[in-house]
Amino acid sequence: MNRSMTILIWLMLLATSMLAGCEKMTDEETSVAGKNVIIRVSEVDAGWEGQSTRALVPITEVCTRVCFAVYQDGSRKSYKNQKTGDSDFGSFSLSLDAGTYQLLVVGHSGAANPTTTSPSKVQFTNPSSSGGTGFTDTFYYYGTLVVGSSGTQMNISMKRATAMFRLKTNDAKPAAVKRFQFYYEGGSGAFDATTGYGCVNSKQSVFVDATESGQQQFEMYTFPHEGDGGVTFTVKAFGADDNILYTKEFANVKMQRNCITQYSGDFFKNGNVTPSDDKGSDDSDEPSSNVVMVNPEWGQTFEYTY
Repeated sequence: MNRSMTILIWLMLLATSMLAGCEKMTDEETSVAGKNVIIRVSEVDAGWEGQSTRALVPITEVCTRVCFAVYQDGSRKSYKNQKTGDSDFGSFSLSLDAGTYQLLVVGHSGAANPTTTSPSKVQFTNPSSSGGTGFTDTFYYYGTLVVGSSGTQMNISMKRATAMFRLKTNDAKPAAVKRFQFYYEGGSGAFDATTGYGCVNSKQSVFVDATESGQQQFEMYTFPHEGDGGVTFTVKAFGADDNILYTKEFANVKMQRNCITQYSGDFFKNGNVTPSDDKGSDDSDEPSSNVVMVNPEWGQTFEYTY
Protein backbone atom coordinates (compact mmCIF):
# COMPACT_ATOMS: atom_id res chain seq x y z
CA MET A 1 0.00 0.00 0.00
CA ASN A 2 1.51 3.30 -1.06
CA ARG A 3 1.70 6.40 1.15
CA SER A 4 -1.17 8.24 -0.63
CA MET A 5 -3.56 5.32 -0.12
CA THR A 6 -2.62 5.12 3.59
CA ILE A 7 -3.37 8.82 4.09
CA LEU A 8 -6.71 8.45 2.27
CA ILE A 9 -7.80 5.52 4.46
CA TRP A 10 -6.74 7.40 7.61
CA LEU A 11 -8.81 10.44 6.60
CA MET A 12 -11.85 8.25 5.88
CA LEU A 13 -11.58 6.62 9.31
CA LEU A 14 -11.25 10.02 10.99
CA ALA A 15 -14.35 11.37 9.22
CA THR A 16 -16.35 8.26 10.17
CA SER A 17 -15.32 8.67 13.81
CA MET A 18 -16.37 12.33 13.82
CA LEU A 19 -19.78 11.53 12.30
CA ALA A 20 -20.38 8.78 14.83
CA GLY A 21 -19.58 11.20 17.66
CA CYS A 22 -22.09 13.76 16.30
CA GLU A 23 -24.83 11.16 16.00
CA LYS A 24 -24.23 10.05 19.58
CA MET A 25 -24.52 13.64 20.89
CA THR A 26 -27.76 14.19 18.99
CA ASP A 27 -29.19 10.90 20.30
CA GLU A 28 -28.38 11.95 23.86
CA GLU A 29 -29.91 15.40 23.43
CA THR A 30 -33.14 14.19 21.90
CA SER A 31 -33.69 11.44 24.44
CA VAL A 32 -33.60 13.44 27.67
CA ALA A 33 -35.67 11.22 29.96
CA GLY A 34 -37.51 9.96 26.88
CA LYS A 35 -38.48 13.46 25.69
CA ASN A 36 -38.61 14.27 22.00
CA VAL A 37 -38.86 18.09 22.21
CA ILE A 38 -36.21 20.38 23.69
CA ILE A 39 -36.75 24.13 23.98
CA ARG A 40 -33.92 26.40 25.10
CA VAL A 41 -33.79 30.12 25.82
CA SER A 42 -30.62 31.00 23.94
CA GLU A 43 -30.67 34.75 24.66
CA VAL A 44 -32.73 37.65 25.94
CA ASP A 45 -32.87 40.99 24.14
CA ALA A 46 -32.49 43.30 27.15
CA GLY A 47 -31.69 46.40 25.12
CA TRP A 48 -34.18 49.25 25.10
CA GLU A 49 -35.85 50.94 22.16
CA GLY A 50 -33.45 53.25 20.36
CA GLN A 51 -30.31 51.49 21.61
CA SER A 52 -27.69 51.43 18.88
CA THR A 53 -26.52 47.91 19.70
CA ARG A 54 -28.62 44.99 20.87
CA ALA A 55 -27.99 43.93 24.46
CA LEU A 56 -28.32 40.16 24.12
CA VAL A 57 -27.71 38.49 27.46
CA PRO A 58 -28.31 35.08 29.10
CA ILE A 59 -31.67 34.79 30.82
CA THR A 60 -29.97 34.40 34.20
CA GLU A 61 -28.79 38.03 34.01
CA VAL A 62 -32.28 39.54 33.82
CA CYS A 63 -34.76 36.99 35.21
CA THR A 64 -35.10 34.77 38.27
CA ARG A 65 -38.07 32.81 36.94
CA VAL A 66 -39.05 31.43 33.55
CA CYS A 67 -42.39 29.90 32.53
CA PHE A 68 -42.89 27.60 29.54
CA ALA A 69 -46.31 26.73 28.09
CA VAL A 70 -47.35 24.80 24.97
CA TYR A 71 -50.83 25.16 23.44
CA GLN A 72 -52.78 23.42 20.71
CA ASP A 73 -56.30 24.17 19.46
CA GLY A 74 -56.76 26.79 22.18
CA SER A 75 -55.86 24.46 25.04
CA ARG A 76 -52.70 24.39 27.14
CA LYS A 77 -51.13 20.96 26.60
CA SER A 78 -48.07 21.26 28.84
CA TYR A 79 -46.28 23.81 31.00
CA LYS A 80 -43.36 24.17 33.36
CA ASN A 81 -42.28 26.91 35.79
CA GLN A 82 -38.64 27.26 36.78
CA LYS A 83 -36.55 29.49 39.03
CA THR A 84 -32.87 30.21 39.31
CA GLY A 85 -31.04 27.35 40.95
CA ASP A 86 -32.95 24.71 38.99
CA SER A 87 -30.54 22.54 37.06
CA ASP A 88 -32.53 22.94 33.83
CA PHE A 89 -33.23 26.68 34.21
CA GLY A 90 -33.98 28.09 30.75
CA SER A 91 -34.53 24.70 29.12
CA PHE A 92 -37.72 22.66 28.77
CA SER A 93 -37.79 19.02 27.65
CA LEU A 94 -41.12 17.32 26.98
CA SER A 95 -42.90 14.70 24.88
CA LEU A 96 -45.32 15.80 22.16
CA ASP A 97 -47.01 14.04 19.27
CA ALA A 98 -46.09 15.22 15.79
CA GLY A 99 -48.05 18.34 14.92
CA THR A 100 -48.19 22.12 15.15
CA TYR A 101 -48.35 23.90 18.49
CA GLN A 102 -48.01 27.38 19.95
CA LEU A 103 -45.14 28.07 22.36
CA LEU A 104 -45.08 30.72 25.10
CA VAL A 105 -42.04 31.50 27.23
CA VAL A 106 -42.15 34.23 29.91
CA GLY A 107 -39.16 35.42 31.93
CA HIS A 108 -39.56 37.63 35.03
CA SER A 109 -38.33 38.14 38.60
CA GLY A 110 -41.59 38.08 40.53
CA ALA A 111 -42.30 36.45 43.87
CA ALA A 112 -44.56 33.89 42.16
CA ASN A 113 -45.49 32.86 38.64
CA PRO A 114 -48.21 34.43 36.48
CA THR A 115 -51.22 32.57 35.13
CA THR A 116 -50.49 31.12 31.68
CA THR A 117 -53.72 29.21 31.04
CA SER A 118 -54.18 31.30 27.89
CA PRO A 119 -51.46 33.09 25.90
CA SER A 120 -53.86 35.98 25.33
CA LYS A 121 -53.90 36.80 29.07
CA VAL A 122 -50.69 36.23 31.01
CA GLN A 123 -51.82 37.52 34.40
CA PHE A 124 -49.55 39.07 37.04
CA THR A 125 -51.00 40.30 40.35
CA ASN A 126 -50.33 42.89 43.05
CA PRO A 127 -47.78 41.78 45.65
CA SER A 128 -49.25 41.16 49.09
CA SER A 129 -48.50 39.41 52.37
CA SER A 130 -50.55 36.42 51.22
CA GLY A 131 -48.97 36.09 47.80
CA GLY A 132 -49.07 37.77 44.43
CA THR A 133 -46.48 37.93 41.71
CA GLY A 134 -45.59 41.60 41.83
CA PHE A 135 -44.54 43.50 38.70
CA THR A 136 -40.98 43.24 37.40
CA ASP A 137 -39.15 43.63 34.14
CA THR A 138 -40.69 40.91 31.96
CA PHE A 139 -39.61 39.23 28.72
CA TYR A 140 -41.45 36.83 26.46
CA TYR A 141 -41.51 34.70 23.34
CA TYR A 142 -44.60 33.54 21.50
CA GLY A 143 -44.56 31.60 18.25
CA THR A 144 -45.23 28.38 16.38
CA LEU A 145 -43.69 25.08 17.45
CA VAL A 146 -43.64 22.38 14.76
CA VAL A 147 -42.90 18.86 15.99
CA GLY A 148 -41.89 16.28 13.42
CA SER A 149 -41.97 12.51 13.65
CA SER A 150 -38.50 12.47 15.21
CA GLY A 151 -39.10 15.41 17.53
CA THR A 152 -37.48 18.82 17.43
CA GLN A 153 -35.07 21.16 19.16
CA MET A 154 -35.73 24.90 19.30
CA ASN A 155 -33.58 27.81 20.48
CA ILE A 156 -35.56 30.97 21.15
CA SER A 157 -34.78 34.64 21.84
CA MET A 158 -37.00 36.67 24.17
CA LYS A 159 -37.92 40.36 24.03
CA ARG A 160 -39.26 42.84 26.58
CA ALA A 161 -42.99 43.20 27.26
CA THR A 162 -42.86 45.95 29.89
CA ALA A 163 -42.53 49.70 30.15
CA MET A 164 -40.78 51.34 33.13
CA PHE A 165 -41.72 54.39 35.22
CA ARG A 166 -38.69 55.65 37.13
CA LEU A 167 -39.05 58.19 39.94
CA LYS A 168 -36.00 60.01 41.29
CA THR A 169 -35.99 62.42 44.22
CA ASN A 170 -33.41 65.19 44.03
CA ASP A 171 -33.96 66.16 47.66
CA ALA A 172 -32.92 63.88 50.50
CA LYS A 173 -35.50 61.73 52.23
CA PRO A 174 -36.57 62.96 55.68
CA ALA A 175 -35.74 60.51 58.46
CA ALA A 176 -39.43 60.09 59.30
CA VAL A 177 -40.23 58.48 55.93
CA LYS A 178 -40.09 54.69 56.14
CA ARG A 179 -41.79 53.39 52.98
CA PHE A 180 -43.56 54.39 49.78
CA GLN A 181 -46.64 53.24 47.92
CA PHE A 182 -46.98 53.46 44.15
CA TYR A 183 -50.60 53.18 43.06
CA TYR A 184 -51.18 53.38 39.33
CA GLU A 185 -54.07 53.19 36.91
CA GLY A 186 -54.14 53.13 33.12
CA GLY A 187 -51.60 50.36 32.64
CA SER A 188 -52.11 46.61 32.76
CA GLY A 189 -51.05 43.83 35.12
CA ALA A 190 -51.55 41.25 32.35
CA PHE A 191 -50.42 41.09 28.74
CA ASP A 192 -51.52 39.37 25.58
CA ALA A 193 -48.54 37.40 24.27
CA THR A 194 -50.11 37.21 20.81
CA THR A 195 -49.86 41.01 20.49
CA GLY A 196 -47.30 41.93 23.15
CA TYR A 197 -49.56 44.59 24.73
CA GLY A 198 -51.45 44.98 28.00
CA CYS A 199 -54.91 43.44 27.89
CA VAL A 200 -56.72 44.54 31.09
CA ASN A 201 -57.34 47.83 32.90
CA SER A 202 -55.49 47.32 36.15
CA LYS A 203 -55.18 49.10 39.46
CA GLN A 204 -51.60 48.25 40.35
CA SER A 205 -50.21 48.83 43.83
CA VAL A 206 -46.63 48.33 45.04
CA PHE A 207 -45.11 49.14 48.45
CA VAL A 208 -41.37 49.77 48.68
CA ASP A 209 -39.25 50.30 51.79
CA ALA A 210 -37.27 53.54 51.80
CA THR A 211 -33.50 53.51 51.95
CA GLU A 212 -31.98 54.83 55.15
CA SER A 213 -31.15 58.30 53.89
CA GLY A 214 -30.36 60.41 50.87
CA GLN A 215 -32.01 60.54 47.48
CA GLN A 216 -34.46 57.85 46.47
CA GLN A 217 -34.95 56.04 43.17
CA PHE A 218 -37.78 53.66 42.29
CA GLU A 219 -38.65 51.66 39.19
CA MET A 220 -42.21 50.50 38.48
CA TYR A 221 -43.34 48.28 35.62
CA THR A 222 -46.54 47.86 33.66
CA PHE A 223 -47.68 46.30 30.39
CA PRO A 224 -48.75 49.31 28.31
CA HIS A 225 -51.83 49.14 26.14
CA GLU A 226 -51.55 49.58 22.41
CA GLY A 227 -51.96 53.27 21.58
CA ASP A 228 -51.14 56.50 23.37
CA GLY A 229 -53.06 56.16 26.63
CA GLY A 230 -51.30 57.52 29.71
CA VAL A 231 -50.83 56.03 33.18
CA THR A 232 -51.52 57.96 36.39
CA PHE A 233 -49.23 57.33 39.36
CA THR A 234 -50.05 58.36 42.93
CA VAL A 235 -46.98 58.15 45.16
CA LYS A 236 -47.35 58.25 48.95
CA ALA A 237 -44.63 58.36 51.59
CA PHE A 238 -45.48 56.78 54.95
CA GLY A 239 -44.09 57.17 58.44
CA ALA A 240 -43.41 54.47 61.01
CA ASP A 241 -47.09 54.30 62.02
CA ASP A 242 -48.25 54.11 58.38
CA ASN A 243 -49.38 57.71 58.50
CA ILE A 244 -49.13 59.53 55.16
CA LEU A 245 -46.41 62.18 55.28
CA TYR A 246 -46.13 63.15 51.62
CA THR A 247 -48.07 62.44 48.46
CA LYS A 248 -47.76 63.44 44.84
CA GLU A 249 -49.67 62.54 41.69
CA PHE A 250 -48.18 62.15 38.22
CA ALA A 251 -51.05 62.25 35.76
CA ASN A 252 -51.19 60.93 32.20
CA VAL A 253 -47.63 59.60 32.22
CA LYS A 254 -46.49 58.52 28.77
CA MET A 255 -45.64 54.81 28.87
CA GLN A 256 -44.28 52.93 25.89
CA ARG A 257 -43.24 49.30 25.69
CA ASN A 258 -39.48 48.81 25.91
CA CYS A 259 -38.97 52.43 27.03
CA ILE A 260 -38.33 54.26 30.31
CA THR A 261 -40.30 57.30 31.45
CA GLN A 262 -38.28 59.08 34.13
CA TYR A 263 -39.44 61.85 36.48
CA SER A 264 -36.86 63.72 38.58
CA GLY A 265 -37.53 66.47 41.10
CA ASP A 266 -37.91 67.60 44.72
CA PHE A 267 -40.47 65.23 46.18
CA PHE A 268 -40.33 66.40 49.81
CA LYS A 269 -39.83 70.17 49.44
CA ASN A 270 -43.48 71.15 50.05
CA GLY A 271 -43.52 69.76 53.60
CA ASN A 272 -46.12 67.46 55.07
CA VAL A 273 -49.12 67.00 52.80
CA THR A 274 -52.06 64.62 52.58
CA PRO A 275 -53.94 63.37 49.51
CA SER A 276 -56.73 65.90 50.15
CA ASP A 277 -54.23 68.75 50.60
CA ASP A 278 -52.56 67.87 47.33
CA LYS A 279 -55.66 68.48 45.21
CA GLY A 280 -55.63 71.77 43.43
CA SER A 281 -51.93 72.39 44.02
CA ASP A 282 -49.71 74.16 41.53
CA ASP A 283 -48.50 72.65 38.27
CA SER A 284 -45.32 71.17 39.77
CA ASP A 285 -46.65 67.66 39.08
CA GLU A 286 -46.89 68.31 35.36
CA PRO A 287 -43.93 67.49 33.13
CA SER A 288 -41.95 70.46 31.96
CA SER A 289 -42.09 71.38 28.30
CA ASN A 290 -38.43 70.50 28.03
CA VAL A 291 -38.49 66.79 27.10
CA VAL A 292 -35.08 65.17 26.58
CA MET A 293 -34.67 62.04 24.49
CA VAL A 294 -31.60 60.02 25.49
CA ASN A 295 -30.24 56.55 24.81
CA PRO A 296 -28.96 54.96 28.03
CA GLU A 297 -28.72 51.24 28.79
CA TRP A 298 -32.46 50.69 28.38
CA GLY A 299 -32.48 52.56 25.11
CA GLN A 300 -34.97 55.38 24.67
CA THR A 301 -35.81 57.30 27.84
CA PHE A 302 -38.36 60.08 28.23
CA GLU A 303 -37.10 62.43 30.95
CA TYR A 304 -39.28 64.93 32.83
CA THR A 305 -38.84 67.17 35.83
CA TYR A 306 -41.49 67.82 38.45
